[in-house]
Amino acid sequence: MRSSLIFLAHLDDADIAWMQTACRKRPMSADEDVIASGVVNQDLYLLLAGTCRVAAPDGRALDTLHSGDIIGEVSFVDGRLTTARAHVSADSGAVLAHFSAKVMQEQLAADPGFASRFYRGIASVLAYRLRRNLQFALGVGIDVLDSDKTYAGEVDPADLEVTARAGARLNHLIKALA
Repeated sequence: MRSSLIFLAHLDDADIAWMQTACRKRPMSADEDVIASGVVNQDLYLLLAGTCRVAAPDGRALDTLHSGDIIGEVSFVDGRLTTARAHVSADSGAVLAHFSAKVMQEQLAADPGFASRFYRGIASVLAYRLRRNLQFALGVGIDVLDSDKTYAGEVDPADLEVTARAGARLNHLIKALA
């Protein structure tokens, strides 16, 4: 599941409209760093098109991000160096929606309702990623056909309506910034 679907499910239509006007569309060159390793980056990005690679300093691939994924949320929240000194670089054709930390912080301070929804969305993304990583780390020997268990990327049927609404918001944002 793309992280923006989790995030956008917590926002309302006015929040999406504000985000649409607050961001800057940023086409990326192949291998251009979105977030360099070992730096403090507090800007947020939404991957609108293409893919980005997350890699360790030794070049080892850690993850591939796809259209709809959020980038930079951990450092935005805690203001520390990038996680595990990893860096994120763009593949050919990647396009980002760039949200500057300054603009985001101003809106969070000015609109407590937005701040509440925003941080709930970010917390949900981080919780999802933690659960996914724990499943991966502890997943040796798991029977993937066991219907009583849930797995990384699986959508709870109770969340389908919210996920569909979040998907519509993501599509609207992508089209508006195209």
